[in-house]
Amino acid sequence: MENKKPHLFTIIFIFTMMILAAIAENTRGVLVPSFKADFGINDADIGFIFGMCTIGYSIASFLGGMLCEKVGQKKVFVLGILTMIVSMLLISFSTNYYQFVATITLSSCGLAFSAISINTLIPILFISMQSVIMNLVHFCYGLGSSTGQMAFGKLLYYNVSWRHIYIGVAGLYGIMLLLFKFIKIPDVQKDNQEEKLTLKDALSNKLVWFYIFALGFYVFAEGGTGNWFVNYMESSFDFNKSQSSTYLSIFFALFAIGRLGGGFVVEKMGYLNTVLKSLIIAFIIYTIGFGMGSNGVLIIGVSGIFFAITFPTVVLSISKVFTKGSTYLTGIIITFAMFISMIMNNIMGIVNQLVGTRMALSLIPISLVLSIISVSVIYRKTKDKLIIKK
Repeated sequence: MENKKPHLFTIIFIFTMMILAAIAENTRGVLVPSFKADFGINDADIGFIFGMCTIGYSIASFLGGMLCEKVGQKKVFVLGILTMIVSMLLISFSTNYYQFVATITLSSCGLAFSAISINTLIPILFISMQSVIMNLVHFCYGLGSSTGQMAFGKLLYYNVSWRHIYIGVAGLYGIMLLLFKFIKIPDVQKDNQEEKLTLKDALSNKLVWFYIFALGFYVFAEGGTGNWFVNYMESSFDFNKSQSSTYLSIFFALFAIGRLGGGFVVEKMGYLNTVLKSLIIAFIIYTIGFGMGSNGVLIIGVSGIFFAITFPTVVLSISKVFTKGSTYLTGIIITFAMFISMIMNNIMGIVNQLVGTRMALSLIPISLVLSIISVSVIYRKTKDKLIIKK
């Protein structure tokens, strides 16, 4: 590996890519009512869409992890950007539900290729303060989510078509592709021992499964809020698009703030110890807000600040706990975690359809509890520095 400090433009590029990824991914929740109206579909169909997106993301995460090991993060990065440009354009021109499902699933593949590149680059590019940098990178994701939710909600309120919105996002990715030639990513020499690690080796380790459960249920709780919170407010309490997108943007604005300062807290208090405490507070606040109905949507929004550090900190801890094959293992853990999120999203869609949006949202705090349990197990076990050994 080149022994050089990260190029400033590379850092800025990574931050910008995370903002754009959030705009492309988390604004789907704002667009759900529009999707339903355009294609004549119901909540169960929306749940299927999110499930397919998760499958695409999972498969691409697994493939991306392997490709990063074999050809390097830079080529996987380019693959992710190209996939996003193509998928955004195809989504905007979808003429029926099945085309839409296929193209939006493709966009999730593009997001996964970019994400696995970024998440595995941080330990390579930065020797110290990794949790601060990782949380700052993911702060940009929260920032993109918040601004995207607000902007897309306003655009829809003023009758701008969601199809035109996706064309605009494709244009932004096109600009990033042009700028990509200026970024510098170091070549990484692989340890031969890493290549010997197999899927069987990984899945035979119980700690890997607790990582999968911790991330899987957390990702659903975060993504489920992004995907279903607007639908919950509009269907349960007759909020308009501007109101509902505002409350969702509050969630992600505080989410972004939490990531902005969360890395410094993690460096001081410890990785999983901080995550565990933060998740418990998030669960308490979210549950109180849910119990208050229409008067509690702002409180649910406030919980976003305590969601913030979980994903980047847990992902970063993988490279600390598993000293061999950490890039490959990150891909495996994220892949299986996304399958858990997919299952939960499908359940959410079905529950929305059968018993209503009010009861369906209760799956979010339930998932937070399951994530808390898994993180607590990892925290106890990693005190002994448990790693995979063949």
